[in-house]
Amino acid sequence: MSKNAPGFVGKPVKIVVVEDEPHIAEVIRLYLEHAGYEPLILNRGNGVMDAVKSDEPGLVLLDVMLPDISGFELCSQIRQLPGAKGMTPVIFLTAKGESIDKLRGFNLGVDDYVVKPFDPNELVARIKAVLRRTMTQPVLSAPTATATDTKPKTLTIRNLRIDLEQYRVTLNGVRIDLTPKEIELLHFLAASPSRVYTREDLLGYVWQFDFSGGTRTVDAHVKNLRKKLGSHEGWTIQTLWGIGYSFEVKHDD
Repeated sequence: MSKNAPGFVGKPVKIVVVEDEPHIAEVIRLYLEHAGYEPLILNRGNGVMDAVKSDEPGLVLLDVMLPDISGFELCSQIRQLPGAKGMTPVIFLTAKGESIDKLRGFNLGVDDYVVKPFDPNELVARIKAVLRRTMTQPVLSAPTATATDTKPKTLTIRNLRIDLEQYRVTLNGVRIDLTPKEIELLHFLAASPSRVYTREDLLGYVWQFDFSGGTRTVDAHVKNLRKKLGSHEGWTIQTLWGIGYSFEVKHDD
């Protein structure tokens, strides 16, 4: 068994697994350990926030339906934590596969959504994909090329600075707490000002998975970006009704 998760160096990445069904938790534990991760298994929501605050896991795999608290509420609490802890990647693992539940999850800033029953190998692949996007450890094997690979990793547009290397966004020098996926979406749009992308384009380029939640996933993330970033005279995320979105920069006359 590998001592380190594939693609990363140093000590194994800790994954907090919150799952109240023992047989499912055991399957997840075995597959994560085989992949080189260090799983911390919890069978209820109590203890999750302490684990995120103190253990600083690389990712939280979170069941929505828990005996003491909903996964939605836990995800909301994680996102309210200050700094990097509030940006801890979260993947929902749940039997609640309806689109409205997925949309609610993405509105909270969840990074991915896996519906039971699931293929453990696909689950591990999704975990790896999220960690590749959010962790800063050196990569031993090159990940699959993405649409952002050829774009500058750091963008400065008026009062907005987007640093995809450090996953850091600042406005007027003040850091704005965004989820990793929100940062990736903002960077992707801002890297090609005035270019219009359909929602399907953005799902393919930024998410790289065929989310059954559909294009409303994109709408939810754009809504969150606008709420967190506010409105600015020099630039805006423009909606083209019935088409998609573009990042527009106002040029001085």
